[in-house]
Amino acid sequence: MLKKLLKKVKGLSSQKYPEPINNFSRNQSHTTHGVNKRLKDKVTLVTGAGKGIGRAIAKCFANEGSRVLINARTRDDLESLAAEIKQENGDCHIFVGDVTNPKTVRAMFTELSSHYGTVDICINSAGTASFGFVQDFPVEDFQKTMTLNVNAVYTCIQEAVKLMKANGDQGKIITIGSVASHWSERGGDGSYTASKFAVYGMVESIARQLHGSGSKIAISILCPGVVDTPLTNPNANNQPDWLKPETVAASALHIATAPPNVNVFNLTVFGMKDKPW
Repeated sequence: MLKKLLKKVKGLSSQKYPEPINNFSRNQSHTTHGVNKRLKDKVTLVTGAGKGIGRAIAKCFANEGSRVLINARTRDDLESLAAEIKQENGDCHIFVGDVTNPKTVRAMFTELSSHYGTVDICINSAGTASFGFVQDFPVEDFQKTMTLNVNAVYTCIQEAVKLMKANGDQGKIITIGSVASHWSERGGDGSYTASKFAVYGMVESIARQLHGSGSKIAISILCPGVVDTPLTNPNANNQPDWLKPETVAASALHIATAPPNVNVFNLTVFGMKDKPW
């Protein structure tokens, strides 16, 4: 009996296993996405879709079969993204506008409803980051950070909830937070951290309103560590230990594909070399 067991263990130890997937590689594009079309017949709105995390999420969700309304301030960015999506037989619609303006947000949701009829998933990805020392940091920059990272998110969530309630009282609303939503990480002016702490508290409060009320609108926050985007890495230097936008997009997909009666409320993801706490 012991000889048979040892022989079996020896056989297992000689097996060759596939190489692990490296989600942090610049060339890793999550090519397995889209195989099962997990978002077929869904409609997704993505703000901040021109670059970085928002762009990766829009491509990922379109590849999974979702029709996508993409928003950013720069038309050229959206047109190049739309071309990439349509090259893969995806369906997308462009809306150029600044989400810090509530009238623009309301117009965007009106166009979304007119073009696609509803919204199943809303991704709040538009955001900014500025850093400095408190004694030198202009209060105008502090206000700018709060306006985009908090006020604009609130308006988008508000309009998404209205539209979702009018179409079956169901859907997923995912806001891109940060590890700075949980930990201050660094000293300094505090504007970015203040905005991300604020957006976490806001998302939690709205989720508490809806949970247990009979609504099936799931409110979530996705909190990545440092991500290799044009905002954080404008010179495109090699950053092998930073998260890639595609990894964050995969995390957003995990939230979006949870069952209708399940909310992945807070998903925090960061590289193994990060020490955010």
